[in-house]
Amino acid sequence: MIISLTDAQKIDPNVTQEELDAYEQMVRQLTHNTFQNLNVRYWQLDFEDSAVTFASNPPSGEPIALRAGDTIQISDSKYNDGLYVIQEVENKRLALDNPKLFYTGLYTGAFLTKIEYPADIRFGVSGLIEFKHKMGSKLGIKSETISRMSVTYYDINSTDNIEGFPASKFSFLNKYKKMRWG
Repeated sequence: MIISLTDAQKIDPNVTQEELDAYEQMVRQLTHNTFQNLNVRYWQLDFEDSAVTFASNPPSGEPIALRAGDTIQISDSKYNDGLYVIQEVENKRLALDNPKLFYTGLYTGAFLTKIEYPADIRFGVSGLIEFKHKMGSKLGIKSETISRMSVTYYDINSTDNIEGFPASKFSFLNKYKKMRWG
């Protein structure tokens, strides 16, 4: 989760969790960057209804580097892959914010990785939410005259527009873009 629903609703009271999930997916797709912290990865996952337990131990003497509110990515589990937000951490068991139940069982090749978004990504997404809130009804308008009513619209093409926003609003992503292979 890039920004929490409560923080986003301070900017725009009408924003929903689905919109925030879409912003997160959009950032990950546009940058081709998963923002994984590879130093926080746990293997051999045992799935319950809406929780997961991992078998691997952190390096000697280190605590488990996951907390409630952290985002994790589950990979190589065949059926349960995806992004999840941790609701509760209890020893090696993580209760997750999961709208659907997991396919239960032990997956020895599955692993989870902590996702960390830099502060400027959070700031940029906050800017997108604010822009949509303030300018949403005026998107595409180039000029407007009130007396005698005249409105001129932008010619929107693929270079000026990204996901319905002006392309300039996404400049904060440039330093995080990774090369696409294959």
